[in-house]
Amino acid sequence: MKKRDNVFDKIMLAIGILLLVLFWSNFPAAPIPNDPTYATYTSAGTEASYGSKWTYLKPDKTLSAEEVINIQLRALQQNDKTDSGVITVFNFSSPVNRMHLGPLEHFRLMVRDPAYRPMLNFKSHKKGQLVVSGKSAYQLVVIESPDGQQEAFMFILAKQRKGNYKDCWMTEGIARMEQSRATTQI
Repeated sequence: MKKRDNVFDKIMLAIGILLLVLFWSNFPAAPIPNDPTYATYTSAGTEASYGSKWTYLKPDKTLSAEEVINIQLRALQQNDKTDSGVITVFNFSSPVNRMHLGPLEHFRLMVRDPAYRPMLNFKSHKKGQLVVSGKSAYQLVVIESPDGQQEAFMFILAKQRKGNYKDCWMTEGIARMEQSRATTQI
C-alpha cells in the first residue's frame, strides 16, 4: 500500500509540474519596446499609462474620446495574424453596439467584409475635427488602404451612462462614408 501511495505522489507531482509549465508558457510576457503586438499608450491629460498587448487594452474612464479613436486606429493599422487589433476594437465597442455585432467571431468576419477590409493594416490616415456634443463624439477619418485607395469612415462614440463601463468612451459604430461620384448624363 505504501508503495502505491509513493507512485501516486510522484504522478501527482509530475502533473503539477506539467500544469505549472503550461500555465507559465501561456502567461503573457512583459511588453517589449517597439514590438508592434504591444501597445504603449500614455494619456496626454492624465497620468494614465498603458503598456499591454493590443488584445488586453480595454476602456478606461481616464481616456478621452480622441484617445479611444487613436487606440483603435493604431490597433487596426497594426493588426496581426492573431487579430489583436480587431479584438482591441471589439473591446472598445459599447454594450449596445455588441448586441448588434454579435460575438467576437462574427465581428472578426464582419471586419473582413469589403466595406471594412480597407481598415485592416492600412498605410496612413487623416482625421477630421473631433466633434463632442454632450455624451456623444464623432470623428471623420480618411484611411489610405493597403492598396492605396482612400476610404472615409465616421467613428461614433458615446460616453457610457451605467454599468461596468460608466463614464468610459466607447464606440457605438464605425460607418463607412460613401464617396459621391460625379455622373454625367448623355
